[in-house]
Amino acid sequence: MKTMKTFNFTSSPKICIMMGITLFGSTSLPGKCFAQDRGAVIRTNAHRSAMVSLDQLVGYYQLPNRIAFIEFQMKDTSLLARQLWDNKEYQLIRIDQTNFESKDEGHKIEFLRDSAGHFNHAKILGRIMTAKVGFDPRKSKPLSAEQLKRLEGTYTFSGDNNHKIKILSTQQGLTLKQMWDDKEVTFTPRSETFFLNEDGTFPLTFMLSNGEAIHVTCFENDIWLKDK
Repeated sequence: MKTMKTFNFTSSPKICIMMGITLFGSTSLPGKCFAQDRGAVIRTNAHRSAMVSLDQLVGYYQLPNRIAFIEFQMKDTSLLARQLWDNKEYQLIRIDQTNFESKDEGHKIEFLRDSAGHFNHAKILGRIMTAKVGFDPRKSKPLSAEQLKRLEGTYTFSGDNNHKIKILSTQQGLTLKQMWDDKEVTFTPRSETFFLNEDGTFPLTFMLSNGEAIHVTCFENDIWLKDK
């Protein structure tokens, strides 16, 4: 349960880089993984269907840790990948409709459609699934007092009823108070449901139902249920 370690995390400015590993070219990733992924690309006959427009693939994609993001953007007529945690860029070469690889390293990226046919996911290196988001994670998004108010409340950790947090709205965003030690963290919104603390190392992701918050996920998978 990472939330109880909040202030250890927020005191370390390197946590974002540590949790958001350098996906394209990190020496911490075994080279043999890339060789295995290379043979997994599915090649399609370009003459059978119209080529997928690169415009459908651009955007910000969130890694499973919810802290790190990759931006895919157009550069001339090619696709460029940029890691937001260190701004490192990689030119991508198109292999087929939805599969790409970095020009110099040969690392694989596959874009995947959802049930509605939209490209909302990108699989990195054949195993890291990212999700496309509709906001710029680098910019705070102003929310109304009403939008922030609906997120307020007391939340209980789903794995331990003895641990609770209290969330209150502020002019800039939200304040989270750990009720077992009264420590507080402030957050600013990136969207109506996604918030980050000051140094970007502590993410909050709210789940809404009928316009009201029902739970919040801290970090990757610590779920806190809103008390009724």
